[in-house]
Amino acid sequence: MAIVTHVVMQPTVLLVEDDPDLRGVMAEALQAEGYDVNMAINAREAVRVLAATEVACLVLVDLEAPCVQGLSLLETLRQDARFTGSRVVGMRAESGPCPQGAVALLRKPVRLKDLMAVVQAHCPDPRPEAAQRVSR
Repeated sequence: MAIVTHVVMQPTVLLVEDDPDLRGVMAEALQAEGYDVNMAINAREAVRVLAATEVACLVLVDLEAPCVQGLSLLETLRQDARFTGSRVVGMRAESGPCPQGAVALLRKPVRLKDLMAVVQAHCPDPRPEAAQRVSR
């Protein structure tokens, strides 16, 4: 009897943040939990990265930085058929309603506990023990 293990791709998160320090800390935290992380510093780069990525389970986007153009990115993701079903979590310092096109809003400064909770709510579990083994 052979044991076949299916190769499971790690869930990928796209992080769109212009602050290199914050981007680095968030990426390290996500990678430590087993997520693949792609990064972009603005909306244009985010669209390019998403188009080249097979699937991102979640897009985390800074909504306030002018160079990021987070609200513009939300609009692009809603209108472009290639990104139908993309789940976006906005990040901003001001509280308020979740913008149209986003599934959640994180308040900055983002607490790592809150970051992980929202990613876990919208992405598959990346841990190896969560992968199923199939016996034949």
